[in-house]
Amino acid sequence: MRNWMTPIIYTLIGLAIFFVGIQLFTNTTGFLTSIVMMIGIAALIYGAIYFFFLRKRGFGGAAGGNRNEMKKYKQAVKQSKQKYKQPTPAIKKSPVAKAQTKASSLGRKNRKRSNAPQLRVIEGNKSKGKNRATF
Repeated sequence: MRNWMTPIIYTLIGLAIFFVGIQLFTNTTGFLTSIVMMIGIAALIYGAIYFFFLRKRGFGGAAGGNRNEMKKYKQAVKQSKQKYKQPTPAIKKSPVAKAQTKASSLGRKNRKRSNAPQLRVIEGNKSKGKNRATF
């Protein structure tokens, strides 16, 4: 089946190139107009497909990473900034503002950390330990 299809495909490609050449020389403005229209329609179709389907999945971004990874990275940066934040310079505040900041900071300190690190104990062979009583 493949042997008789190959000459037909080459013939169709050759005829297409021949008629594109004839169109280019006989009706140049019409040919260029149709080429520009095809490129414009292809760009619109690609833009619509990208906007509705590919953008949500995270393909083709300038960051080069997955969207979920970017969210995790931004969250880690935010947590790091909160943990290691620098003390702000002293600004004169009214007594009402001082009371509000003290109350909010006390509430934060008393609250338990909800995302504590998960630690795992790895048990080794405890029977082979040194006997420190005998030297």
